[in-house]
Amino acid sequence: MTEQWATRAQSFGSEADAYAYGRPSYPIEAVRWLLPEAARTVLDLGAGTGKLTQRLLELGLDVIAVEPLDAMRALIPAGARALAGAAESIPLPDGSVDAVVVGQAFHWFHADRALPEMARVLRPGGTVGLLWNLDDDRVPWVARLCDLTGSEARVSALTEGPPPYAGGSDLATPVHRTFDYAEDYDDQRLLAMIASRSQTILLPPDERERLFDSVREIAPPAPFSFPSVCQCWRGGRLPVD
Repeated sequence: MTEQWATRAQSFGSEADAYAYGRPSYPIEAVRWLLPEAARTVLDLGAGTGKLTQRLLELGLDVIAVEPLDAMRALIPAGARALAGAAESIPLPDGSVDAVVVGQAFHWFHADRALPEMARVLRPGGTVGLLWNLDDDRVPWVARLCDLTGSEARVSALTEGPPPYAGGSDLATPVHRTFDYAEDYDDQRLLAMIASRSQTILLPPDERERLFDSVREIAPPAPFSFPSVCQCWRGGRLPVD
């Protein structure tokens, strides 16, 4: 991980409120697909402000949300057990959860250290689920938004490339599925979503304001639907011999 990448990973706390307000949630059918049928206790790893945590709570699950940034963790829904911690050192006992899910965060992990930890806390038969929301730039105004903001998460960049991690002695290679999704937005929520992205957070203030002015110019009349595609990978813990 480069120094710039690490700076971006640590930047979100300064815009925690914008993240909670502006970021979309995840399609409930995608969350269900990532979990084993008998799941009861689920770890939301790198939970941020609890967007994915809230979905898990809606499914009636016992949720442990682990997040390293204090400002983000403070906004996690009260129904979950929120813990300070990182993917590379998960503050849970061995074999303590039925699934580990990661929303919009796996790319910030040191995978060589995080994956053994994820396998360690999983029970036999447990699953690993990774989710990313991609801006649906098949829609013309969203394509303009992606160009304007330098979006790194857009549907046109979705390829049939390798999975985010390869299987090993403890975890199976994950399989892929996508889910179309949309939520209602207005100008203020759209601006909050853009403000919560690490590229925007690190811009000088004058550049941020110019960016926000340009976003206002291309946003549709409110209210409008913001379309996305939820990219999911589902793996799991291999049986113990």
